[in-house]
Amino acid sequence: MLRISCLLTLLGILLSAAAATDSTLKLKWQNQSRNDLIVTTSNDTVQLEVKKQGKFDGAAAAVLPDVPQKTMVFSGKVKSGKTGIAYFQVKLYHNGKELNRFSSNCNRESAEELHVQFDPRGADRVELLCRTTAEAESVGASVQFSEFQLLPAAEFRLRLPAEKVTPGYEACSIELNHRRAAAYEEFQSEVSYRPAGTETWITALPLAYQPQERSARGSLLNLKENTSYELRIAVKDAGKTEEINRSFRTLSSKVPIAQTIELGAGTRLPLTIRRSGSPDGYIRYTVKPGVILDAGTRADDVILVDRASCIILDGLTLRGGRKNGIRLDAASHIQILNCDIAGFGRIGTRRPDLDGKFYENGRPLNNDAGIRIQNCRDILVERNYIHDPRGTANSWFYSHPAGPNAVFVGGTEQAIFRYNDFIGSDQHRWNDAVEGMNNGSVNGSVCRDAEIVGNYFAFGNDDGMELDGGQQNCRFLFNKSEGVLCGISTAPCLAGPSYLAGNLFCKPGDELGFTNTAIKNNYSVAGSGKLYFLHNTIVGDWDAMSGYGGKKGDTSLEKLFKGCSRNNLAAVSGGLATGIFRAMNDFDYDLFATGKPDLLTTLQQTFRQERHGCDKRPVFVDAARGNYNLTPDSPGFGMGEPISFFTGTETPSVGVLHKDLPFRPVPFHADAARLEFPTVPTAPATVTLTVTDPAFRSEFRIMSNEASRFFQVSPDRGTLAYGKPVKLTVSVKPEKITTARIHSGAFLIRLPNGLSRPVSVYADSTQNEALLRKDRANVIRGKVDSAGNGRVQLSVDVPRNGSYYMFLRSKKINHRIPVSIDGGEPARLILLGQPGSREKWHVLGGFTYTGEPNRPILFPAGKHTIVLHNFPETPSGFALAKQPDELLAAPRNP
Repeated sequence: MLRISCLLTLLGILLSAAAATDSTLKLKWQNQSRNDLIVTTSNDTVQLEVKKQGKFDGAAAAVLPDVPQKTMVFSGKVKSGKTGIAYFQVKLYHNGKELNRFSSNCNRESAEELHVQFDPRGADRVELLCRTTAEAESVGASVQFSEFQLLPAAEFRLRLPAEKVTPGYEACSIELNHRRAAAYEEFQSEVSYRPAGTETWITALPLAYQPQERSARGSLLNLKENTSYELRIAVKDAGKTEEINRSFRTLSSKVPIAQTIELGAGTRLPLTIRRSGSPDGYIRYTVKPGVILDAGTRADDVILVDRASCIILDGLTLRGGRKNGIRLDAASHIQILNCDIAGFGRIGTRRPDLDGKFYENGRPLNNDAGIRIQNCRDILVERNYIHDPRGTANSWFYSHPAGPNAVFVGGTEQAIFRYNDFIGSDQHRWNDAVEGMNNGSVNGSVCRDAEIVGNYFAFGNDDGMELDGGQQNCRFLFNKSEGVLCGISTAPCLAGPSYLAGNLFCKPGDELGFTNTAIKNNYSVAGSGKLYFLHNTIVGDWDAMSGYGGKKGDTSLEKLFKGCSRNNLAAVSGGLATGIFRAMNDFDYDLFATGKPDLLTTLQQTFRQERHGCDKRPVFVDAARGNYNLTPDSPGFGMGEPISFFTGTETPSVGVLHKDLPFRPVPFHADAARLEFPTVPTAPATVTLTVTDPAFRSEFRIMSNEASRFFQVSPDRGTLAYGKPVKLTVSVKPEKITTARIHSGAFLIRLPNGLSRPVSVYADSTQNEALLRKDRANVIRGKVDSAGNGRVQLSVDVPRNGSYYMFLRSKKINHRIPVSIDGGEPARLILLGQPGSREKWHVLGGFTYTGEPNRPILFPAGKHTIVLHNFPETPSGFALAKQPDELLAAPRNP
């Protein structure tokens, strides 16, 4: 049974306050997991007993008799002897097809209220679910769900405090609720702050107003850790004026330690931590010198922190874990510091006949992680090196990537990821380097009060990081994404605001060189959260930014203020999706040098944006070696709008603010962030390290992935000191280059405390004829002929039965192509490949970006004819191959 709010109109009945107290809506709960669950119902209670581990999370479901037409919150009480196993979910359907699903956090306490927010508009069926997780730990557990409520989101928010200030380490969240303004223009705020004891107020960004929630939220950025501040907010709210004054102190990463536990070589693994420390005394786990904790594949995790708090994992070297290196379940106040994590996760078997993902026991493998963080709060992940998972992710060549992550996170508040190196490789690619659970939920990923600062996201087949979900006061600052399909995903920003500032997105490309967009915002639900884009630099062969998504024809986006952009620099071969301006935005003082020559004119004249924008090509200090700061004579130098708390100057340049990215608080500089070797073999290159602080002195080590040993660095260790530059020599090892491709990797100049400077390395062996002949020995070449009337005929003689992918050598074609094989009915296929208009090899297959897997085609031995209909050019080549990298690893070579 579902209690109905006195303010909720449901089923066309407006209930009075008295009626709401007594009236209930009877729902019929169905057991959707009969093989795994026992479900009993009584009055307004649903009891779930987990009798065995299921393939999917267990569920008891009920269908709403009618669909509300506003944003709602489904809530209830959850009781269980086991925490971290129960949650609410809402599924939306239209014409029998699932549109979206939204999930609450899992239960963190033995008894607590959970809630999930959802917008059902566009759905014709709403399903409410009580769920239990499909984990071995859930077996035998009993969960009671009760006191269900369905409320409009605006009414549910009446429970929130009128004002809330949440300090972080280098940021602070502000939230004002129960406001009066019914529209954006009826609410204004001026926010300023100052360190306690100082005179000068610093102007911050105004709060982002959410009229549908009657709430205003925002963040103070660029604060100092462990420092007291004063806050002043002047508010004009639908004619009412007030001033709010508060004081706060930012958090400190230096916490008191009550006990240090030193782990030795005989430590029993997995190590399960359930005993908590306290705020006055954390429990710190470290290792004896030289000890490696290796769980192999005999345990799912090397370390499990199970519902514990006030724990530090410091200086650990972890190997193995059948699924994860470290797993945090419903934990709080955890620090993971200076750890080296590798060799985790499952391998599986690739199934090209399905979708190209890697399978084990009939299920695709996904989200095995160096660190898995689920339903946690106050988590500090800092100065870690996560690399070399055992498995790899599939490329978009096959389907949406699935595979390992450096970090997999969801339902987690106040997550702080600072100064970490998340480095994949050609052989062991990330899916996303950091992936979020429950993308379409306000509890998705690092859902609120996050600080993602100074991290290196490298070599994944999808996104550098997924922020997707609530993103309530989420800060993504001074990071670097490289070697990925998309640099960062904000899809969707449901609550906001989210801040993307000072980041570098460069050298894009998945394992086959496929690229998409640096900043990905589009999702089936656009969300009402606001996004700030400040001082980012985007370079390379991809698009700068996507639209916000939403349903086609949905005009509600026009009423949302979604984006504010200042002082960004994009020098890309693609464009910027003008669909972003379906919503209200404020873009100005940006430099967009794109492959769309009329972009700036369109932005200014059609969308009334970028009044002070620029579209001239920037001049970088040393782009070839990864330095994307502007030269003094470059367009964009000194043209930005001052942002007092951020730039520190009245004439800031566009683009990144820091000389070395990702930002690291270390006083030494490397004169190269990237080395590119254009041929193999080739002469060595050098990197010079220079200390900038006379008081600094430290040992260093060179560290790199096991799977990236196609180069070597000498010396591999040494001492950094002021006035004594260190020269590193980087050499490609030809004996390790066994395929014709652009090989990618990175090395770290790493200090004992885990802080580092990363340098990426690329070696191009695509012109090596011997390697090309070896790689393409099994490629079946076909013939291309014009058939007239826009048709192209391809013919091929297949020597033996087999399943093959089709490849065309042509310019990039961005539309569906009707293709008939041996006189059959035409199927609509698409060309996918590396970006750019130069002639190269593309796969001709399923459009994986729309959810259609690209499967190989069975060609019996003998001659075959393929006809392309309405094809605007005559390709210069046609071929069949069983593996994509046979042609796509070096696509420009005939």
